[in-house]
Amino acid sequence: MLRLIALLVLLAFPTVAQSGAWLREKGALFLSWSNSISTLSTSSFATDTSLYAEYGLTKRLTVGFDGYLGASGKASEAYLFMRMPLGKSGGKSGGKSSRPAQMALTFGMGVKTIPNPWGTTTEQTLAKLGFSWGRGLKKGWLGFDASVSSVVKSSIFVPAQAGTSFSADFTWGQKPSDRLMLIWQVQTGKTTNGPAYAKFAPSLIWSFGGGKNSVEVGLVKGLTGDNTQSVKLGFWKSF
Repeated sequence: MLRLIALLVLLAFPTVAQSGAWLREKGALFLSWSNSISTLSTSSFATDTSLYAEYGLTKRLTVGFDGYLGASGKASEAYLFMRMPLGKSGGKSGGKSSRPAQMALTFGMGVKTIPNPWGTTTEQTLAKLGFSWGRGLKKGWLGFDASVSSVVKSSIFVPAQAGTSFSADFTWGQKPSDRLMLIWQVQTGKTTNGPAYAKFAPSLIWSFGGGKNSVEVGLVKGLTGDNTQSVKLGFWKSF
């Protein structure tokens, strides 16, 4: 069911970077769609699809959707979330912040489907809490995003699939020009049924259409605890 819902959402937004500590302006909508295509010989061309959307509901409240549709045999997730600033909010990323640093808290509820080898799919309800810190630079930004997600309810109890997952991402964004952006990111974490991992995910983003549209080309490479090796292709759109 989750895979069907996620697919319908993707079809509904065929032309769709999370802002981390920076909230969306009131009435602003941002959509991001991406595909990560495996280049490993054991899983060549296996594709993971992600969809991210956020909307500035008020000056101090951003709401959104964060979905991940895993390749065949892999888990899929979808969250609805809300993000609120810690302290006064102001400015945007990319060196335009009027304050030296921004912080925000994110609360989310979601669902996860886990294919199991015996044929019965596990359906889980999850709760997520996130913290983001960001600092604007003259031509870029620094960011740190951490989250913890816990299983609230599960259709099938499997010890290895229950419990809590953690993630922490470190980002350095560069903006050499108004149309070009480089993102250097290290993704780390610990899932409920896997080892601690670290991945390197650099991306190049090129903007067009007055800055309202962007294309993303990147790589994802597992460093430890993860053998991911893939090419990432994405599209961003702001309204």
